[in-house]
Amino acid sequence: MPERALPTLIVFSDLTRVPEALMLARFGALAEQAKPQSVLFTVRDYSLAARARLALLSELSALARRSGQLFGVAERADLAQLTGAHGLHLPEHGLAERDARAYLGPGVILSRACHEPQRAASLVSDMLLLSPIFAPRKGRSALGLPGLERVTREVRSASRVAPAVYALGAVDAGNAALCLAAGAAGVAVIGAALALDHVPLLRALEISRR
Repeated sequence: MPERALPTLIVFSDLTRVPEALMLARFGALAEQAKPQSVLFTVRDYSLAARARLALLSELSALARRSGQLFGVAERADLAQLTGAHGLHLPEHGLAERDARAYLGPGVILSRACHEPQRAASLVSDMLLLSPIFAPRKGRSALGLPGLERVTREVRSASRVAPAVYALGAVDAGNAALCLAAGAAGVAVIGAALALDHVPLLRALEISRR
């Protein structure tokens, strides 16, 4: 496990949805309203060139540090090391955890995407992002709360040092608390972080500063 506590909410960037300035403004508002260290902002945007991803990562790192939150990047361990990121998100069939850990050291939080529930119990990252939960995606059926609960139970029973399971896929303020009740350690979102009002989501996760 990493040296720092794990977040409750993971927020992924997605510049296909809104312009960068608007995304950063919404992320900034969310960061200020959430308890410190409870949110991990992660630059995903795989289609961006390395220079553009680094620029966006620099913006998000400044935002996170101002508000006492965490920041990370998907896929690129080199960018994580260069910026001193708190987290690295690994695609389902990306870099092996042992290689990422050897490269980045023990203090970085490693998360792994998981779209195949049958593989979940064999994964060894700090956080496992299970999807899709509430909406089908790319030909995969939604697992629903029963699927989330089943996988969480299987992961916990498979190892004494099991990864924390996070729910991803159409998670919002209306169903986030249900994910926690089903055994998830937290949730990962994209669209929900772009909402005008973040308080309902943060309260559902019990990480609102208000």
